[in-house]
Amino acid sequence: MTEEDLSGTLFDAAIIGGGINGVGIAQDLALRGLKVVLLEKDDFAGHTTGASTKLIHGGLRYLEYLEFGLVRESLREREILLKNAPHLVVPLQLDIPVYKTSKRNFLTVKAGMVLYDLLSWDKSLPNHHFIRNARKIARRELGITTRGLKAVTSYYDCQALLPERLCVEVARSAATAGALMLNGHKVTACNHDEPGVARLTVKNRQTGITHPVKARIVVNAGGIFVDKILRMIDEKSPRKMGGTKGSHILLHKFDGGPKQALYIEAYQDGRPFFIIPWYDFYLVGTTDIYYDGDLDLVRASEEEIGYLLRELNHWLTKKSIGRDDIVYSYAGVRPLPWEPGKKESRVTRKHIIYDHQAHDGTENLISIIGGKLTTYRSLAGECGDLICQKLGYERESKTKDTPLPGAAGVTDMKSYREEQAVLLAKRYGLRVKITAALLDLYGAGAADVLALTGERPQWKRLICDAPLTIGAQVVFAIRFEFARDLSDILIRRLGMTRSACLGLDCLRETAAIAGEILNWSGREREERIAAYETYVQTRFKPALFERCLAGREG
Repeated sequence: MTEEDLSGTLFDAAIIGGGINGVGIAQDLALRGLKVVLLEKDDFAGHTTGASTKLIHGGLRYLEYLEFGLVRESLREREILLKNAPHLVVPLQLDIPVYKTSKRNFLTVKAGMVLYDLLSWDKSLPNHHFIRNARKIARRELGITTRGLKAVTSYYDCQALLPERLCVEVARSAATAGALMLNGHKVTACNHDEPGVARLTVKNRQTGITHPVKARIVVNAGGIFVDKILRMIDEKSPRKMGGTKGSHILLHKFDGGPKQALYIEAYQDGRPFFIIPWYDFYLVGTTDIYYDGDLDLVRASEEEIGYLLRELNHWLTKKSIGRDDIVYSYAGVRPLPWEPGKKESRVTRKHIIYDHQAHDGTENLISIIGGKLTTYRSLAGECGDLICQKLGYERESKTKDTPLPGAAGVTDMKSYREEQAVLLAKRYGLRVKITAALLDLYGAGAADVLALTGERPQWKRLICDAPLTIGAQVVFAIRFEFARDLSDILIRRLGMTRSACLGLDCLRETAAIAGEILNWSGREREERIAAYETYVQTRFKPALFERCLAGREG
């Protein structure tokens, strides 16, 4: 199906929102055989999903609040993601230092880790282990102060290296199963005045063309925009979302820095504080602050950056970190339920599948409140069960045993990568480093990217050497991964957040290829280049922004 089919189709479900929960629901329903359309006003993973700490985790700290069910669900989903997306989700070893001054003492942490292992009884990752011997602790090369250090516990969770690509691959899986996935399409009206059918008006934000859409069920999976969507339907809709902002900073790795990811009890307020090696950087975060600002422009505040720097400098021993050391920052808002009066850290991370018919009498409407990156698949299955029940279908969820496109047909990603890197390099006359980089990003889909070079051999050329990126990837992003604009391509398809320049160094070459495929005029190409520069400067506040611009102009 295409955009032209919108007005002539009665969909079983219309999903508003293309974050990880929205695309997960689309995948779940499409695999059950339902007619599905997803409508995202911006781009897939354009907000909260692309602004997380990049962890796929059980939620160790949720044990403190006795949310055992949520922890078990998260640990089960972590294992499923390791199987279904091994090119995108990888094991991550974390060290938790326990100090004399820690609020959570040795016995408390030990009890929590034992329970964490018990709740992940079916995992493939190793159990935790404690280190209390000073020499063994020294060999960990923690990179943080050892004054007052009593013990270190080491355990495994997982890392979604590029959550944006995880979201895009789920969207591709949904489309392959028959869902119509439309980013850049904003729902401007939604009416429920016709029994059994909801009527929506949808605007293509690039062409300005509007379409009527009919669906038997509407799923409001707008994440942080849930309330805004509900007030479009009913301006008196009570508040349901109470999002908190989480901000992060990135630093270049340095000699004497942490060798493993660190999960520390923050000295300022006792909340979780992470220092995580990520590609060539340390990812540092996060904050947890109620947020009522502009949801379309969420940035790390100076106060939050100051908080993170103070925390870093309290713990690090080999280097004093200042604002000039920050490569860039980013922030996102967690789509948590509205629980007034509660401290931010105590607001539940459990998701809510809100059936409006049961609560306020609105037929054909379901809202998704909350939800974590880790549990998107189980949330989608729960929502899919409710929709099938409402529509009278008896169809089971299939996502548990459905690998994402980059893992299709692969049983051992490590050996597959090693073998295919050599084979693809020989077949296409490329360096093994380039084909290995493609396999890291696309898994089994690397061969599909390289196949495009048969159409234009010049697409084999590197457009970026950090990370290694070829022209064919731009084409693949547009033709097969729903990319419409330069931020879609560079940030959420090619993963240029892995580069200090955030794609500015390869911007013009990327725009030239994209402009040819998308038929941009010279003027339109320049406008989009300028728009991307503004996007990077406002969204990420990179310290190296002016240097990157000067380097390209020179």
